[in-house]
Amino acid sequence: MIRLTGRLLARTFPSWGKQVARIRFKNVKDNQPLSLPGLAVGACQPTNHVLIRLKPFMLAVILLLIGLVGFPAPLKSDLKGPPKYSKQEIHRAVTVYAKRYHLDPALLRAVIKVESNFRQDAISRRGAVGLMQLMPPTAARLHVANIHDPLQNIQGGAKHLRHLLNFYHGNLRLALAAYNAGVHRVKRDVPRIRETKVYIQNVLAYYHTYHGHHEVSIEL
Repeated sequence: MIRLTGRLLARTFPSWGKQVARIRFKNVKDNQPLSLPGLAVGACQPTNHVLIRLKPFMLAVILLLIGLVGFPAPLKSDLKGPPKYSKQEIHRAVTVYAKRYHLDPALLRAVIKVESNFRQDAISRRGAVGLMQLMPPTAARLHVANIHDPLQNIQGGAKHLRHLLNFYHGNLRLALAAYNAGVHRVKRDVPRIRETKVYIQNVLAYYHTYHGHHEVSIEL
């Protein structure tokens, strides 16, 4: 329901008097509709109503203001999802973070291949997120600000893999086993978990492929 008065128009549009073709103020009975050319407005309750004829431009401005007040435009942050990167950008990120954490880029790519098949928005049933399939608690310990950002996800995964390699004194199989099954399940040997054994085989196989057929043992 819209109520227009001379005071409201004067306050909103200081020069409205010059642009209005004809404005007539009169008293009408209660519940008599307020008539605007080109706009149907419901019955008004107050006794002092305004019968207004406005130029199309002024009417359009009023409708625009009403729309802006009633329906705020969404913010860009409401529309944007997780960032997406090209294959080249992902490849560069793998190279950069592998160098930063003293890893072979081929190993990092192999882990990504097995973990997510390079799907940037991958989320597992257990809640692991992104290219490196980081669990939220692990990402928090690694100080990953946005686990859904693929570049931050790669950095967190590379940092985590370096920590595991240091913890197991460079033993790649144990580090991969812990990446898959958790440190609490990996002591002196690879745990007897079929999923973990297959995981290690797959990572080492892709490592061998990405490394340019450099000799890498894949025996368990």
